[in-house]
Parts: sequence; structure tokens; C-alpha cells
Amino acid sequence: MKKTAILLFLLPFMVSGPVRGADFETLFRQSMDNNLQVQASRTGKAAAESLVKAARAVYLPQIDAGVTRIGFDKPVASFIPAGTFSPQPMVFPLTEKNFTQGNITLDYLIFDFGGRKSVMKSAHAGDMAADLTLRSTIRQTGLDLLDAYKGTMQVQEQLHALETARTAAAEHLKQVRAFHGEGLVAASDVYRLEALVANLDAKLAMARAGLKTVARALARLTGKSVDAGRLAPLPDPVDVADAGEKALSNREELKLLGVSETVHKLNATKIRSQFLPQFFARIQYSDTTDEFVYNQSNTSFLVGVKFKLFDGFQRHYQRRSELLQAQQARFQQRDAKALIEVQVGSEMDRFAALFEKVAALKRRLKSAEENYRVARLQFDEHLISSVDLSDAITLRAEAEAGFHCAEDEWRASGLRLRLLSENMEEAVSWLAN
Repeated sequence: MKKTAILLFLLPFMVSGPVRGADFETLFRQSMDNNLQVQASRTGKAAAESLVKAARAVYLPQIDAGVTRIGFDKPVASFIPAGTFSPQPMVFPLTEKNFTQGNITLDYLIFDFGGRKSVMKSAHAGDMAADLTLRSTIRQTGLDLLDAYKGTMQVQEQLHALETARTAAAEHLKQVRAFHGEGLVAASDVYRLEALVANLDAKLAMARAGLKTVARALARLTGKSVDAGRLAPLPDPVDVADAGEKALSNREELKLLGVSETVHKLNATKIRSQFLPQFFARIQYSDTTDEFVYNQSNTSFLVGVKFKLFDGFQRHYQRRSELLQAQQARFQQRDAKALIEVQVGSEMDRFAALFEKVAALKRRLKSAEENYRVARLQFDEHLISSVDLSDAITLRAEAEAGFHCAEDEWRASGLRLRLLSENMEEAVSWLAN
């Protein structure tokens, strides 16, 4: 309620211009479609989905086939030396020509005490992690886009204020030159305003260069060319009182660390299953063209159990490492929660402070505009020098740019709180609303 009251109080002070070009929502949509980091995360998500399909193979039989062609340069025979059965040595041929052997083997793991189940669950956890990474990338892209957008808006405001000040200074320079020709003002007044115009020209050149720089940043984030000089104002902030609670519920960092802990525990279960017996079945069909084999085709059936007796404690320490990494993820999750609370809390404090800053700079702008109006009249009546007039022009330009930049910061802070706390799966819908 307090935040809502602040918004209602501040809205009358806001000077919202018309939509002049692309708005933040449009650019955010483009970034979700074209940003290379987002596309990379989507590719990673597709890769994780393929691994889930690959993991299903642990529940399916493994079928292998092999074909061997055996050839001889001499016939294979058995030799019986002389004197054993006969006074002459005897030779019995075992095979006389080349032959082919082929076999098909089907292996199926019947039971392994949860090893296959942990593999399948790990694959699904990896898919979930890839989805969370995609959302986290979209969130970070939105935050980066917001920084670039806010920077662009501030350059726009500075450029507009400088152009206004430059126009006013140029007009007064003509007037001062006319006064000097009539002997009403000293030559120093002319030089002073000429120096002011030159200084404003220099600042305008730097501001225009800055606009090109931020345009490149926007193009990188959105994958599209953006007219940085015609961006629409950021949307008005909404009630952000529950941003902290939403952030703890929606932030991907916390969920990713939870998934990481689960995966390490599943890996430990998989390693543990390798210490336990594994029950398997095997069916093998073999065939040969060797004419000396009585049964040229045969099918064998086998059901057995196998287990590892000793591996130098390799898997023992691997399992211990996985359990310790699960514990590490748990500690990291607690720290990430504290960091998110600090991050969102600090932004909420900044948002409230910007409310006061915008209201104060609104008053400053009003005073600067009135000061310039009075200074212009007094200068026309030769009551003040060009020093005071130059100061009035500069003060109004600074006040105008300062107010609009602070307004952009206030709007950006409210939008940042939403980007830090809202569900990225519903990003476009809440942004549009």
C-alpha cells in the first residue's frame, strides 16, 4: 500500500512524452528471438532433451551383431606323428577352405539396485537445468537490455537539453552582437556567449557519438538495428512491494543449485549401484559356413549375476566426492538466497530514493526555467550581464537533463525490480500488462 501511495503521489510529476519509436517491450521480444546468448541456451535445452531420449536406452536391451570372414593360405589340419597309431605320420584336415562366422547377441540388464533409475532421473534433471538456464539467460538479457535502454534514454535527454540550450545560446549571441554594435555591451559579453555556444557544440558532438555507441549495444542485444534517437519512454512502474518474495520463488539461481544437489545425489546412487550385484540375461545366435562344424547355427541362453569385488577404492571416493558436491550446492543455495535478498532489497531502497530525487529535481527544473525567463528579461533591459545569462542557460540545460535522466532511472528501477523477481516463463505477458 505504501508503494502504491508513492506511485500515485509521483505520477502527477511525471512528464511522459508520446511513443516516438520502439519501446522496451518490443525490443525485449526481439531479444528473446534473436539474442545469440538466448539462442545458445535454447540449443542447450534441445541438447538436454536429446540426452533424456538417450537415457531411455538404459531400460532397453542392447543388441550387437558381428560378422567375421576367416581365410587360410594353407589347409588347417591335425598332425599325428609316426608310431602313434601307424608307422607313417597321419594328417587329418580340419578345414580346407575359407568360411564366414556371424553372431547376434542380445544383452538385457534385469536389475541393478537403482543404477538405471538414477541415470534416467539425472537426464531429466539436466533437462530441467537447461530450461532454468534458458530462463536465467532471458532474465539477464532483459537486465542488460534495460541498462542499455536506460543509457540510451539518458543520452536522448542530454542531447535534447543540449540542443535546447544551444538554440537559446545562439539566439542570444545574435542579440549580444547587435547590442555590442550599438555600444550597449562590452566585447567580452560576445566572447563569453561564443565560448558557451562552442562548449555546447562540443558536448553535442560527444552526445551524438554516445548515441551511436548505445545503438550498437542495443543492436547486439536485440539482433536488430535500433534507432537509438527515437526510443519510447520506459513504462510506469507498478507496485513492487512483493518483489522480494517473488524473487525467492522465481529466481533460477536457487532452482539450479537445487537441481545440482539432486544430480550429485543421483550420481552417488548410480556409483553405489556399481558395487552391488547386477542381474542380466543374454541371448546369442551364431552361424558359420564352416563345413567341419556339426551344428553350423546355434542359439545360447544365459542368465547371470556379476559384481565388482575390488577397484582400488576408485568408486568409493567418487561417490564421496558426489555427496560432498551435493552438500556444497546446498551451502551455495543458502548464500544465493541471501544475495538475492540483498540485491532486491537494495533495489527497492534505490527505487524509493529515486522517488524523492525525481520530485526534488522537478522543483529544481521549475526554478531553473523561471530563472532563465527572468534572466532573459533582465538581460533585455541591460540589468544583468551575459555572465548571468550564460549561467541561466547552463543551469536550465543541466536541470532539464537531470530531471529527465532521474525520471528514466526511476522507471528503470521499477522495471529492474520486475526483471529481478518475476517469472521469466511469463515474461512477455507481465511486461505487456
